[in-house]
Amino acid sequence: MTLSDLGSLGEFVGAIGVVITLVYLAIQIRQNTHAMEESRRLALAQTYQLRADALQEMLVQAANSEHIGPILAKLTGVGYPEDVSSLDHLAPVERGRFRQWQIAQQTHWDNMFYQYQQGFLDEEYYRDEFVVRVRRLAPIWRALGIVANRRSFEQEIRRLLGEDGVPPAPDAR
Repeated sequence: MTLSDLGSLGEFVGAIGVVITLVYLAIQIRQNTHAMEESRRLALAQTYQLRADALQEMLVQAANSEHIGPILAKLTGVGYPEDVSSLDHLAPVERGRFRQWQIAQQTHWDNMFYQYQQGFLDEEYYRDEFVVRVRRLAPIWRALGIVANRRSFEQEIRRLLGEDGVPPAPDAR
């Protein structure tokens, strides 16, 4: 075997090594991509759980509150949240307390919209929960003089209510 033959053999072995390395790297990249997708889904599930826990805790605390619970019961009995005129049944102190609670509600839904904008809230939750709830609550927020802090959230409220000249899409339900 000549030196030239050995060089050719070395090139061939080297080429096989490169192909094996590329196959190995492709497998590793695929496994890493799969692991990252699993981690993303787990993080999303945990985020949904935290979101649900936070909303449930807020509602339970309100129901158990000696101030907010009776206000909610009173308002619900006269058409809240669909009927904005239900707010007329509140005494000034009740209206002030309810307004503070609605500021917390609006902050919660603004946070949901921010998460949607960042890709942490899927389209189904946005359409079936966010849109439905914000459409119901936005007229109450307006009647209480609560203005959204983030410009994009205020624009989304106007869009959902059809105030931007574009009719809102029908509810998915």
